[in-house]
Amino acid sequence: MPVVTSSADTCPDSCPLKAKGCYALTGPLKLHWDKVTSGERGTDLDEALKPIRKLNRGALWRWGQAGDLPGKGDVIDHEAMRKIATVNRGKRAIVFTHKPPTPENLAILREVSEKGLNVNLSADNLEEADELADLGLPVVTVLSSEHGRKSAEPLGPFRERLRLLPRRTPKGRKIAVCPAIYADISCTECGVCADGDRKGVIIGFPAHGALKRHVDNVWCSGNP
Repeated sequence: MPVVTSSADTCPDSCPLKAKGCYALTGPLKLHWDKVTSGERGTDLDEALKPIRKLNRGALWRWGQAGDLPGKGDVIDHEAMRKIATVNRGKRAIVFTHKPPTPENLAILREVSEKGLNVNLSADNLEEADELADLGLPVVTVLSSEHGRKSAEPLGPFRERLRLLPRRTPKGRKIAVCPAIYADISCTECGVCADGDRKGVIIGFPAHGALKRHVDNVWCSGNP
């Protein structure tokens, strides 16, 4: 699946995972991301979108495997988003943003949504997931690492803890854990995150990797 990496300058300061916890802060992806941020690698937006323009109708691609939407910090670049939406017509993009839902940002996201570019608002806990879902845009959320245990894995005392993990938000929205966590499936085979109308279902991504304990702390601080 084609992917685009954007500079770390696009990440909002309000994201609690910016300094520690983001999966892109470790491993080979971090090495690549650092070079994109420094300008050692990469191109301008128009050049980066040329391969996406050539994709077949219905093709799935990913914006921001690291980094956020165009625009420095909390701000979304309106003109850049229009360009991405235009190139995406007839295709399916997986896009997430941690940028705050200011009136200006929401107006841009709703505009591109009408053109078929569905941007997922990223929440850090279930209460925030409800707040974002109330805005009428698709939402994903961080979950605790225990949500990522495979169904065949829990035995003994853990089985009871798994049963007690929340499966719905405080307002009753269903939480669907990313299937790649518990099954041999990839984004290209699933593609649900590219869909705008999920009938109120929140997609959840359990904390994982070397920094998952920090993500767990962020998640737990916002949940009872």
